[in-house]
Amino acid sequence: MSPHSVKICGITETQTALSAARAGADYLGFVFFRKSPRFIAAEAAEELIMELKQASFDEGFELPKLVGLFVDAGEKELAEAAPLLTHFQFHGHESPERCEELGVAFAVEVIKAIPVTGADDIAAAGAYDGPADILLFDAKPPPGAGRPGGHGAPFDWAILEGYKGETSFLVAGGLNPDNVADAIAAQKNAAAFLGVDVSSGVESAPGVKDLTLVEAFVSTVKTVK
Repeated sequence: MSPHSVKICGITETQTALSAARAGADYLGFVFFRKSPRFIAAEAAEELIMELKQASFDEGFELPKLVGLFVDAGEKELAEAAPLLTHFQFHGHESPERCEELGVAFAVEVIKAIPVTGADDIAAAGAYDGPADILLFDAKPPPGAGRPGGHGAPFDWAILEGYKGETSFLVAGGLNPDNVADAIAAQKNAAAFLGVDVSSGVESAPGVKDLTLVEAFVSTVKTVK
């Protein structure tokens, strides 16, 4: 079995969560950022997660880690979602100190997204080596974009050779079932490489997950040596 973790982000429907979890996804991501086409309200996420937990108990599959994606969120928003989650994923201007502080305050692990276009971005990520539990190297959004993330575009994975930190990292941005094996192969010498994260690469339309693609993505990651 592959040692690589897989995260399916932008979950909005119970059936998607169940398919991903049954396939062996290690993390499921819920977007609590209203401008995203993958936004889910905390109440809807709670209902979905309750159904997922019940199915996990009934069917015996392992419950994935549950990740909430936030962009410069306030304490109230974080407090509302925290009881549902194992991880906060920050895509805003959260400082290393703020990441560490919030992780402790809400008893969750913290994933910090690092937008990447070049080697300088990898060097800057060093500040979060320690304060964050996991780093997420993602493609930098195009100029003028109103929301974070790579918007379906990959970056040059070889750049990550410049990361020398000890904090584990995920690779995101433009991944899909056809290129994820190459993304993993590019990190074969990286001791801190944890796995991969996908959102739009397993969708049939913005915010609409294709269950066949979700299962194919997880299967591909889990069979890569």
